[in-house]
Amino acid sequence: MRIIGMLILMALGTSAVAEQYWVEYDPSAGLFPEEVGWTRITHDGGALRYFEDGALVINDPPGTQVVDISEWYRPGALDPAQGERFIAQWQVRIDEVLGYSNPAVAVYSDDGWQVVLVFSEEAVMSLCEPGASAPVEPGIFHQFQLQSDDMRSYQLLMDGQQVLAGSFQPGVSVSLVGWGAGAQGGAGLSRWGWFCFGVVPEPSGLVLLASTGLLVFVVRARRRHAA
Repeated sequence: MRIIGMLILMALGTSAVAEQYWVEYDPSAGLFPEEVGWTRITHDGGALRYFEDGALVINDPPGTQVVDISEWYRPGALDPAQGERFIAQWQVRIDEVLGYSNPAVAVYSDDGWQVVLVFSEEAVMSLCEPGASAPVEPGIFHQFQLQSDDMRSYQLLMDGQQVLAGSFQPGVSVSLVGWGAGAQGGAGLSRWGWFCFGVVPEPSGLVLLASTGLLVFVVRARRRHAA
């Protein structure tokens, strides 16, 4: 995971801006998110979590009100400035979802606008945008990238292809990124290969950088999770 951080620092060069940053989580190190700086938010005891083949497994059993989210809070310092782009990247495999949706990724801007993405077994959906969804092949790892230049509009890429483009909606929190099992009363089994986010330069150098980083992750993921 550190390779993309190094690539970004190399790309910044002498034009680096103080607000640019990069946060990573790599479960292959055998540490839970809260052991490397994330905050764990749970309800009803949290999910059953364990490591398997270098991924973090989140097992949210049926018949419970479990929530188990890893959050990173950057008060007043999450958003990109002019000439920058916010990016969140992750790898996840959805094995089972009972109910409408369960695994989730949420981004809350510094001024309280949000994108909340939720997964069923066969789709990724924007929770606050009716009808905004894209099909997802279940049972295999996919690489996702959420990106925004202004924290009002966003694009979602899956395996390098854009699958959604939408708008941030009025939110309930600020300056926060979260991911995990996010639906009380639902149930699910998901495997997370990695998660990272940050603010980096845009546009052309960033596109190449993000693609390179994503490709690095794809190669690593294929080696790790090859059938």
